[in-house]
Amino acid sequence: MSHASVKSLSLSKKRKIRENPTQNVDAGISAKRSRNTTQLSQSERANTSGIEDTRRCGKIISIHLTNFMCHSNLRIEFNPRVNFLVGRNGSGKSAILAALVLGLGCNAKVTNRSKSAKDFIKIGETTAKIEITIANDGPQPFDPDEYGESITIVRTITTSSGYYAIRNSHGRIVTKKFDDLQRILLYHNIQADNPVFVLNQDSAREFLKELEPSKNYQLFLKATQIDLITEKLDECLHLHKAHREELATTEKKLQYMEKDIAVHKGKLKELMEFEHLGENLNALNIEYHWLLVKELEDKLDEIHKKMDKHEGKVNELNKLINNKDEVNSILTQKIAESFENIKLKNKDYSDVNQSLRKIRCQIDEIIRKRSEIEMKIESLKKKKSRLEKHINDLKQHIEERSKRRQNEESLANYRKQCETSLTPLIESLKRELNMLMENKSQKELIIDKIKQEHGTTIDNQMATVKESIKNKMLIYGRHMPELLKEIKKAHADGKFSVPPMGPVGAYLQVPNNQYREAVESLINAKTLQAFICDNASDRRTFEHILSKLSKENHHMIITTKFMRQVYDVSNGRVIPPSGTSLLMELIECPNPVVMNFLIDRMRIETILLTDKKDIAESITSIRENVPNNLSKVVVLCSDSAHLEYYPVPHYRMYSNKIRRPKYLHINVNERIKYLEVEKSKLENQLSSLKKDLEGVVPQLCKDKEQIQNKRALLEEKEGALMEMLQKIADLDNVEYADYNNELQLLKNEIEERNFLLIEIDQGVNENDLELNKFKSQEEAFKDDYGRKKYKLQEIQNEIEGMKADLDKLKLKLRNINDNEALNKDRLEGLTKQCNQFEETKQFAEQKGERLISNLTVDEVLMQMARIKAKLERGRPIDLDQDSLQDLIAHKERELETKRLIYDNLKTSIDSLRASLRHRFDFIKKFKGHMSMLLTMSFEMILRLRNYVGNLVPDHQNKTLKISVIPRDHDTASVSSARALSGGERSYSTVAFLISLWSCVDHPFYFLDEYDVFTDEVNREYMTRLLTEEGRNHAWRQYSFLTPQDMSLDPENFIRIHRYCTEEY
Repeated sequence: MSHASVKSLSLSKKRKIRENPTQNVDAGISAKRSRNTTQLSQSERANTSGIEDTRRCGKIISIHLTNFMCHSNLRIEFNPRVNFLVGRNGSGKSAILAALVLGLGCNAKVTNRSKSAKDFIKIGETTAKIEITIANDGPQPFDPDEYGESITIVRTITTSSGYYAIRNSHGRIVTKKFDDLQRILLYHNIQADNPVFVLNQDSAREFLKELEPSKNYQLFLKATQIDLITEKLDECLHLHKAHREELATTEKKLQYMEKDIAVHKGKLKELMEFEHLGENLNALNIEYHWLLVKELEDKLDEIHKKMDKHEGKVNELNKLINNKDEVNSILTQKIAESFENIKLKNKDYSDVNQSLRKIRCQIDEIIRKRSEIEMKIESLKKKKSRLEKHINDLKQHIEERSKRRQNEESLANYRKQCETSLTPLIESLKRELNMLMENKSQKELIIDKIKQEHGTTIDNQMATVKESIKNKMLIYGRHMPELLKEIKKAHADGKFSVPPMGPVGAYLQVPNNQYREAVESLINAKTLQAFICDNASDRRTFEHILSKLSKENHHMIITTKFMRQVYDVSNGRVIPPSGTSLLMELIECPNPVVMNFLIDRMRIETILLTDKKDIAESITSIRENVPNNLSKVVVLCSDSAHLEYYPVPHYRMYSNKIRRPKYLHINVNERIKYLEVEKSKLENQLSSLKKDLEGVVPQLCKDKEQIQNKRALLEEKEGALMEMLQKIADLDNVEYADYNNELQLLKNEIEERNFLLIEIDQGVNENDLELNKFKSQEEAFKDDYGRKKYKLQEIQNEIEGMKADLDKLKLKLRNINDNEALNKDRLEGLTKQCNQFEETKQFAEQKGERLISNLTVDEVLMQMARIKAKLERGRPIDLDQDSLQDLIAHKERELETKRLIYDNLKTSIDSLRASLRHRFDFIKKFKGHMSMLLTMSFEMILRLRNYVGNLVPDHQNKTLKISVIPRDHDTASVSSARALSGGERSYSTVAFLISLWSCVDHPFYFLDEYDVFTDEVNREYMTRLLTEEGRNHAWRQYSFLTPQDMSLDPENFIRIHRYCTEEY
């Protein structure tokens, strides 16, 4: 960590140091093999008030990793606003992001690196520990009395299990429950598993590569937490359904309990009635007999009423019975007369009906003839229509025949014009345009190359190398001799308990010239310039000395306890196979502290070097050939590059560049000669390119203007060609009939058809006259037919009336004969009913006094039968009356309790349903609002680069399409994100992410490899855009991971963490 990094610590970190000044010292002593990453800040914070404005609960203060992936002991202090984590691929940046996700309670699958947390334990270790300290000193802290101003979440991972521990700001463990961690994260709105807030390396690459509309929509839902809300609402909906089913079951139970109580009440009623069954039976018996008397009385009353009503009719019938013979003779005579009249009328009916049928036959014949004439007329008209159409077709053929020659001449002219003028011209324009475009691209490359080439750095290097002849320490920087003097002076004054050791490269030698460049490249220049301190107090003193000398010279500072002996690595070292060398054996270092530092940081006891590629592949790609404890194999390919092989199960290979050795045992004269040659080459190349530049720049402007003119002319000619081709196609599609001597034939045929038309018209007129004659005859016959039919109907009505009168006479005669016997039978029946009534009444009086009842006889008999059956069965239940009443009361109380529960549950379910409906409506509106806000923000960010684009959300199909038109492109053609270049797509993606950030809020945002597919220009613009985002949102914390180097203007809110080598 640099001296600037120490000054830019957050207030919470400074507060910790004041409260426990020995804490960091003890941590450095206890960690046998510890190291800290290089952390650089652009500048110090301006003042204390600026820090106070950035306070917010939930921000990441620091992360401490122990034996996690490639890190043995790594501690990172985060700036509360903007952090850049910079380092080459494999340096362990993404491991920090994975530790953040795992440490904040997420599953290992969320990291996209493994399915189990135990896979993150460093190789060769049994446990790993993640310590994440989050701020709790902003507005609305979580339980500040218990936790204080910060909360440290510790997750320990072992090969078999794992556990959490949550500490307060004083280091005391408050709880070990995972539920308490979830409450803290929920309280501070920390969503480590949300890719919008923590976008890891794999997700970033996939997102930048695909930009699928469906995945964009899912990201939008995750960012706004709409997916989580919808999931919770769905759970509530299922809960509502389950409670509905439970409510239906409860309702059925209530109905069953009501029926059970009704049954018991019925039994109680039966029990109470059983005592009076005998009395009831006697009463019903008396009631039964009197009901019989009442029925007989009703029947007699009805008979008397009928007799009074029909008394006059009876007298008349009696008279008819007395004069029966006379009446019979009269009626018989009338019947005979009626038969004669009916016969006469039937004869008249037959005559009229016969004439009516004849008329009907005549009408049918006339109708048939009329139909034939009408069909003939219709046939002639159709034939006439066909002749007229044929005549018109013949005339049209004559006209087309005369036009064909003219069309053939036009078609030949169009084709000749296309072949001779337009087509060669268009091909020529296309060739010229392609040549101009290629020439323009080459000249632009020349300009870029001229601007990039420079040789100032070589001059500085040469000066430093020449001065190092007198003092070798100058090769580590002009300030190095003075720095070493200040260290000796401070030690003499007692400010150091043990003087810092450094630079590290001064203690190292590589006797084998073959491997010197590779060794320096593996250790890297930053490590060779590093200093080692024994404790935190010496570190602070050394940082103070550095700050006084120069603020521009940054050295890595490592704090570790000085040991007098080199570590015993016999159990952890690699035994080099034939043809390989161990890195630890290639380095000569008399100082045990420096050697232990290299073992801790580089694991030099596990790295092999060789100059044969097949040996490296053999011992890394086949599991059986991998030596124990091997971490990687370095292959020397050439003077400018080497290969790094990593053994299975994580077999992979990287290619790295090698620079000339600068620090390890170099020959000064050779170094100067090499730099002079390089400078000479660059100067010659630069002078040549400058001459080319003088002629290229003006010509480039002219080429651009010519390209635009050629494009316009090409479009114009292509349009004319397309128009002519369309005309040729239209003329080719016209077909003509080809007849021999058809002109005269057609004219003769027209004359014949005209004669036929005249004959058809004459036939139609003759048939029309005959048709009118038949129509007049048909009308006369129809009138005669109507009159006959009316007369026939009158005769038929008279016959029907006569038949009716005859039937009445017959009926009257039959009634006279039947009434005499019927009246005699009725009289005898009335006499019997009266006698029966008297007997029944006397029997009822003997049973008891007369009772008034509303029941019928059948109902009384049914009740008597039930009572007799009950008496035969005995008591209906074994319980007595009091016990049964108590049982019924108990069941009624239980029913009332259940009903109360049922009513409360029903009220709650109805309320839940109404609430769900309201929230689903709200989610629908919320989606529309957030998508509109997202679209506006996205368009505004695109306009910063003069891009035009928009977002097209489709909530029905769950898609979110990104459309972007880069600057200087045709605004009429909307481009999808897939059609963009790498840089344009990366910028559009970052714009989309920032738009999502503007719609939601979170304490921190981590973004890994945002510039993986971009060019230098877009990368610089994207970095400034993200930096501006951090400047405008001081209450948020941003961390961006990138393999590219950073070159930013000094700002008091930015911290850059550099990872110079891979750590294992």
